[in-house]
Amino acid sequence: MSIHVIILKEKKPAKELLLELRKAQTPILNCDLVEPLDNKSDHENSNLDTSEEVFANQSNFNNIKLLNPALARKDRQKTLATWLIPFGFIAGLSFSQMTDLKTFADMGFPNQLEKLLGGLVGMISGALGSFFSAGGISQEIVDDLRAIRKKSEEGFWLLILELPIGIEAPWALLKGIESLEIITLSKE
Repeated sequence: MSIHVIILKEKKPAKELLLELRKAQTPILNCDLVEPLDNKSDHENSNLDTSEEVFANQSNFNNIKLLNPALARKDRQKTLATWLIPFGFIAGLSFSQMTDLKTFADMGFPNQLEKLLGGLVGMISGALGSFFSAGGISQEIVDDLRAIRKKSEEGFWLLILELPIGIEAPWALLKGIESLEIITLSKE
């Protein structure tokens, strides 16, 4: 999937671009319009009739996972936890049963709970693994996000287009609008 962040001075060109993309039948997976962080610009467009709104999503900079690494990290942690916690429990239970160690019995726990406590320890390690392995992002993405955030803080609108794999961006339409810059991000 290719992601293009188009930086615009106002909301109107973004709206016109999306209408042109729909006329050209360009397949779009997701389209987000992100309002500026300073909230001072584009006052005349804030009074537009919302019934003719063409954007699926118009939101704040900090609510977009692509632009906010903390949101993306929490999402990765949840996804990893759904897999690692149950597998950690099964692995801990299996290890306790295969080795027949008396680790918890030596600590004063009943012998019957040995395997169950081994499973719980495995489950805890799965939770810790999901927390620590969901961490960082590449430095290249961090640099791009800094530049995008700076533009948003300067009062520019951001139009985020996600296109399917194998679909070339309609560069003629993208270059035809009054954009300041187009930043292409690749999503793995």
